[in-house]
Amino acid sequence: MLTPATITVNFIGNYAGLHRICWRECGVGSYACTNIVDCEGGGNPCSAVISIMVDPESCDPVCYEGYIQATCNAIDSDAGKVPFTVTYTPTPTCVGWTITCDNPEGCPAILPTQIGLNCDGTLREQVEPMLEGDKIALCNRFELTTLPADYTMALDPTVECCACEGFIVQLSRTKPGVLTGLVVYYMDCNKTLQSWTPATEADILEVCAVPGSIYRIGSSVFNILIVPNPVTCP
Repeated sequence: MLTPATITVNFIGNYAGLHRICWRECGVGSYACTNIVDCEGGGNPCSAVISIMVDPESCDPVCYEGYIQATCNAIDSDAGKVPFTVTYTPTPTCVGWTITCDNPEGCPAILPTQIGLNCDGTLREQVEPMLEGDKIALCNRFELTTLPADYTMALDPTVECCACEGFIVQLSRTKPGVLTGLVVYYMDCNKTLQSWTPATEADILEVCAVPGSIYRIGSSVFNILIVPNPVTCP
């Protein structure tokens, strides 16, 4: 969601009088000359405030460029232009967490009403029952207080919610037994919780996901192998 923000441009005014401030997103469209400020001149400080709209939850910095020019110069002239560049770096609040089952007897399913909303406000799916030590990763804005007993939730910087990469996920048998109860959870490129349930031991998942977010739950017979997949992700 876009919210209002400002860019403050501080400069030295060598000329007394009006100065225009023109700006744009770097390399995008034409300059907007929305500000006129009156400067004292003579090498004294002067400043202008530019109003912009930004997305503080975005993962992508935004570059702005522009110039300052005394209005005694024609607006279509390059005379006296002083360039500036500034970058807005968002600080998203939807960050990496892990939820771990701490009960030796296992933990119950986490219902959609207990697992909270995805970062975009959509409902998350149910998370199936976990064994002790099983965990999943989330991109979330705060610690959930609605989880069932025996789960703990902790910030985890290894869950890189502002990144998305390709992975191949394969099953790895750890002991004799059958494939049952195993579910793989991960966060997709939109920071949305997704799941995959393999039908056979040979099944493979190729996915674009948040690095550090791929975990398996529900099986003591199989673990998973996660290898990078050099594909282009959204």
